[in-house]
Amino acid sequence: MKLTQKQKGVIALVLLALLFASMGVFARYMQTSFTLFQQVYLRVAAALLLSLIFFKNKINLGKILKINSRDWLVLVFRSLMLYVFGVSLFTYGIINAKYSNVSFISALPLTAVFGFILLKEEFTFKKMMYILLAFIGVVFISVTDLNNLFNWGRGEFVTLISVVFFSLSYVGRKWHSKLLNNYEITTLIFLISLIFVFLTSFFMGESLPIYGWSYFLGLVVLFAGLFNVGNLYLTNYGFERVEAVFASNLLTLESLFAIFIGFIFFREVPVMRELVGGALIIFSVIKMNELE
Repeated sequence: MKLTQKQKGVIALVLLALLFASMGVFARYMQTSFTLFQQVYLRVAAALLLSLIFFKNKINLGKILKINSRDWLVLVFRSLMLYVFGVSLFTYGIINAKYSNVSFISALPLTAVFGFILLKEEFTFKKMMYILLAFIGVVFISVTDLNNLFNWGRGEFVTLISVVFFSLSYVGRKWHSKLLNNYEITTLIFLISLIFVFLTSFFMGESLPIYGWSYFLGLVVLFAGLFNVGNLYLTNYGFERVEAVFASNLLTLESLFAIFIGFIFFREVPVMRELVGGALIIFSVIKMNELE
């Protein structure tokens, strides 16, 4: 059966949710060897190198000269939102905040809110109901202690700010013209982000990460770069084809995938609360898909 462009976008976003479920491990491991901005620009540098290798036949360098000022502004805006602010602040948050609180904050449907407000996507009460249902499902999965849910420190507030920037970057995919394909947009965002994050690190007084390397650490950086390539390309591909509100709903599957990852790799048997949360998310995604 031949898939439509929208169906392909849905599959891309489901895969993106799967990658999201395993990204935090890189930030927590790399903090032992690098400062905040060092680890971010090293991940971006690895991602840029890999995207140039993987996408070399998909990139038309001649298009760069044809990019108008509006497209450059969108590229710079999304780079700033995604890596300089989004990833950097989220990395700080995941290191300094409670993991359950980070999961809760990350599930806030801000992308859907921006889809309604900035992209003028159709608002219905059914859509809002399914978005809230998926959010409740995430709460069931990620929150183990309701008493401390709103006991926030600096890490939690920084995480909340980072989610705002992430969401703005996601909806910003709709503002690109048709000139660049997703391979080119992905690679250019890595290039622009690398420049900005490196300069930020320099002006923050961070030294160059010259010492303390090992083969294993190098592999971690390489795999982190690979995951970033997958994340950004699937983001661009998925949000190009799927409405931001529905995409926001699909990304709540991240919490469900986290359960499976915990079971497969760490033998963490899901409890009834988590199964109920997963069922709510699946039901919400199916019903939202029917609406779309």
